[in-house]
Amino acid sequence: MDKFVSTVENHEIPLHPLDTQAAFLNVPYHFFYPNTNQSDDFMPNDVLRDSFYRALARFPILAGYLRSEGTGKTTVVVDRNDLNMPEYLESTSDVLFSELQDAKFHHSSWPNGLSTTGPITVASANGRIKLMNVHVVRLKDNTGVVIFVSMPHYVVDGTGFFSFVELWGKLCTVERTLDTVLMQQTDELEFVFDRDLISRSLPTERKPLDTETVNVYTGFSPLAEWLAWLSPNTRGNVLSKAKFSSNVVSHTFRVPQQSLESLRKKVCVHVDDLELKVDATHVLAALISKMVAQAHKKCEQNDQSAGMISTLVGWVSRAVFGAETSQSLNLLADVRHGLNIADQGYMGNGLIPHNTQCSLSVLETPTDAETLAAATCIVSKIYSNADGPLVASFIDMLLARPSCFTRPMVYLARHPKSLVITNETGFKLYKADFGDGLPEWVCTIPSFVANFIGFLPSPPNSSDIVVNITLKEPVMKHIVSNEFWRDLATIVY
Repeated sequence: MDKFVSTVENHEIPLHPLDTQAAFLNVPYHFFYPNTNQSDDFMPNDVLRDSFYRALARFPILAGYLRSEGTGKTTVVVDRNDLNMPEYLESTSDVLFSELQDAKFHHSSWPNGLSTTGPITVASANGRIKLMNVHVVRLKDNTGVVIFVSMPHYVVDGTGFFSFVELWGKLCTVERTLDTVLMQQTDELEFVFDRDLISRSLPTERKPLDTETVNVYTGFSPLAEWLAWLSPNTRGNVLSKAKFSSNVVSHTFRVPQQSLESLRKKVCVHVDDLELKVDATHVLAALISKMVAQAHKKCEQNDQSAGMISTLVGWVSRAVFGAETSQSLNLLADVRHGLNIADQGYMGNGLIPHNTQCSLSVLETPTDAETLAAATCIVSKIYSNADGPLVASFIDMLLARPSCFTRPMVYLARHPKSLVITNETGFKLYKADFGDGLPEWVCTIPSFVANFIGFLPSPPNSSDIVVNITLKEPVMKHIVSNEFWRDLATIVY
């Protein structure tokens, strides 16, 4: 660690409005490594620790602290004399790697205390928000190692997160093998933390934002304004008590690429716009959108048949907030592609949500290739429209209203049928090799926030898509029993 401190240069990084969009959430993942060769020198702790600080020297922002200037403006301060060092923990467990494998890595089999953060970004015991938490757990009889890493969305998205973990693995391998070629390749990697890259890359052309997105970000909300005014520490404390993860259930499914592609072809037969690009993940997002809408409808029907009190509660809710006639679908897209900077090593938060309102009358219809095509077209049009001019218009809206970053969160909380879908299949989940091979399984924490859907890549040698779904428990019951879904997907846990 002392070597790391000697490399630090004092500097400040004013965060971009994009960094605030999911600032209250962490990016937490677990990496499960088997000691396949039963090596005594398997991922040694001292080398892991030393290479971690060498990687940190390339990501000094993760040793900074947040300085809030109010209403959405935040700066990361990296001060050599006042570093906010990441939490780095090491422990051992009496769990064998084979026991994790037998349980298909279900969280009930994990070592106690493996995850050291939850979904919401909160201050640590010293009163500061850590910009990285790491927990290295060596399993019984050295049968494997599990590494938990968490970073807040204030400073990275999935691209920055997995770039750090991959770099850490490369530096560990270099230290263990003295591989000069890998050392040179690692030295040549470029990581850009300067948020001005986004501003410099914006096109001059602008494209009108869709009405739904504008309404979400510009509609006045006293609660949203209050949350934006709070400091990151206080806001995290408030949100952690809001119980976003209460009564929620997460399930992980595997969707075979071949089956999904077959479904995509059937759906495309019913797509009239021949120029519209329909990706397999678009079909998957549309299918989940339909399933969730159908599940909510069944829950409402069950509530109505449950008795007078449930009926009265539902009537009061509709009288106060109005009956929901649409599902707010939020698809996260990476601005790096729209701004043509995907190859420039930008490590800041590059995700923006594209919001649209999907009519429940479309989503609640029984699922077949034709009705799924209608929902898929909505998704595909959103992604096809996410180009540079649209990104520029979105950023203009954020810059004009720095405090608007809390409005989508409040909006989603008031609309329980809303969904947030993120496609992480292109992220480097299985690229971090510390010298003994790639992880056998990578996953997030057991229960994230409700109504959050993540598409992840499968382990190496498979092109299947892993789908993590987190919903309220009554809604999830209808998902796991959905016949169309059960024919397509296999539950992992």
